[in-house]
Amino acid sequence: EDLISPVSNFMGGMLTFHYIAAAHIMGGIMIIFGLLTRWAIIAQLPILLGAILINFFGEMHVGNLVLATVIFGISLFYSFYGGGKHSADYYFKMEK
Repeated sequence: EDLISPVSNFMGGMLTFHYIAAAHIMGGIMIIFGLLTRWAIIAQLPILLGAILINFFGEMHVGNLVLATVIFGISLFYSFYGGGKHSADYYFKMEK
């Protein structure tokens, strides 16, 4: 809540908090198991972009900025590449 406080007036604070919580919990579980990997990562991208931008609106934390940028890049890669051969998506696709 403290991290989002500089931008909470712009986007509607409670809606933002609930979107972040739901997208992280459900998206993280889906990414771990490889279910709808691309869709789960696409839901994470606005949160990661916000994590990058929040460093410029609030207090700058270089470590958080680097971590969010690296994770954003990895997420972009997997949003194009997909879950891979060890994901549940691949298993269900090969089961047909």
